[in-house]
Amino acid sequence: MKARAWVAGFGIVSQLTIGIGCGGGEALPTPAVPAQPPQPAPSSVATGGDSAAAPPVKANPWAIPDGPRDDDPIPPPPPALTLDAWEKAIAVKGLAAAPATCAAFARRAAAKPAPADIAIALAEKDAGKRDAMLVALEGKGEATLRALRADLAPIECADAIVDPYLSAKKGGGSPHLHVLVGLSLAGKLSRTAQSPPVMGPIRDKEKVKAFVAGPLKTWLLDQSRAIETLAAGAAGLSGYGRGIAAIESGIAELRLVDKMRSAPVPTGWDAELKAVYETVLDEALEPRKQRGRDAALVGMSDLAQAGVLRDPRVDRARALLAKLYGGRRIDALDALMLPAPAAAPALPASIYWHDTIGGKSDDKEVLARGVPPTMRAQFRAASSPGKVVLVTTYARARLDLGRVYWRRMDFVEAAHAASVGNKPEDRLVLAVALALAHAPNGASEMMRAASPAALELAHTDALDALAAESSPVAGMAAFDAAHLRSLSPPDGDAAVAHLRDVAERFKKAEGLLTDPALKKRAADRAVEAESLAASAEKKPKS
Repeated sequence: MKARAWVAGFGIVSQLTIGIGCGGGEALPTPAVPAQPPQPAPSSVATGGDSAAAPPVKANPWAIPDGPRDDDPIPPPPPALTLDAWEKAIAVKGLAAAPATCAAFARRAAAKPAPADIAIALAEKDAGKRDAMLVALEGKGEATLRALRADLAPIECADAIVDPYLSAKKGGGSPHLHVLVGLSLAGKLSRTAQSPPVMGPIRDKEKVKAFVAGPLKTWLLDQSRAIETLAAGAAGLSGYGRGIAAIESGIAELRLVDKMRSAPVPTGWDAELKAVYETVLDEALEPRKQRGRDAALVGMSDLAQAGVLRDPRVDRARALLAKLYGGRRIDALDALMLPAPAAAPALPASIYWHDTIGGKSDDKEVLARGVPPTMRAQFRAASSPGKVVLVTTYARARLDLGRVYWRRMDFVEAAHAASVGNKPEDRLVLAVALALAHAPNGASEMMRAASPAALELAHTDALDALAAESSPVAGMAAFDAAHLRSLSPPDGDAAVAHLRDVAERFKKAEGLLTDPALKKRAADRAVEAESLAASAEKKPKS
């Protein structure tokens, strides 16, 4: 308490919180959570007598839920957009300049001769040559090509490419106007909260106070205002454009929190004082941390709707969310054991551009990067899903989308697709999807769950059935059932028995697996679960 009083006494809390929660504009909306899927009515058996005497009917572990389904994969055209909010946002002060390397993108000369089409340009591996080829094609659709170029460039250079176009053309009627504005804002947001001032080896209380009230406070307020002003510029955006701006806004907020928490403290502080300082700092930064989480989740929801599976922006957002919300790891499903997916191709463009540039609709390489709306619509429109090509690859892509974004719709669609497959990996994808169809509906719901038990990840009947079969994927099924259950232990005294059961499940998986590396993973997880059970057993009873 003495250390806390010392920290509070010279105003660290007040100095850090002045203006930290002040809104600089309209907040990005919270992503809507789709409705829960309908639950089947309890089964009954007609006996001709008292129905209460009928034996219970065991539920079919392979029953596929009716929904939610991807009924409208093709998004409607984006609404009309004015540039008023964007023009106010780009007047922001305190923003770091674009790196010198961005000048090449801003002044890029067109390649001569021009390529025949976009596909040829995208096949070029050299980023500079590819960009010059796309410049040469801008006459065939300037807004589209400008947005594509900015999306391919390093994110910190995106605004250097699109701002001249937006300023000169005032947007025009391009369907990619939302994307152009989103990229402009994202480029600027990526350059916020990068380099906080460093305190240095200060031991004197007054010097620490002066540093907090001076350089640290100034930097914090400048970056906070810049992030909020730029986020307000996303007002009116929708679809992929909003997703780009929102996810970068969330990353900026979370990066600000992370930078503040990671800043070194004076070497003369003892462990107690350092712990109190960090606690006070966390309390001060919590509102901004939540704002960053919510903005990142909005962006991820929009990118999920676009079918984006692999994207550096999503990777950065998930990494920061996992770091700052360790108790609700958004990347928890990455540890599921599944056969290796198809290798992603070297093509650099986001899956969002697949439909715009007329990509193939039956390509395994496309599904390795995401599931564009046209491919989702093709599968939903098929009279018999089994007749659609690439069923196995499609099912796996939908499952992986669900693993990244925690969308129940993706798990249900993966189950429907995998159910018509005839390969062992189809059965495993189906079993995992059925387990996760009971999980929280979206990353937002998962991260706000009241407790681990509320995650509802113990519905592993299909995985348990598969683990009992003589199947080449039985070991993976046993591991996945154990992993999912480990993420959702019950509350109270039941946790000990649950964790011991998890440990036994991992041991079973170890015995079924044949790959040495996978066997070791299962063995290590068994030891971890046993340790957690022992710790839970030692806790005093409530």
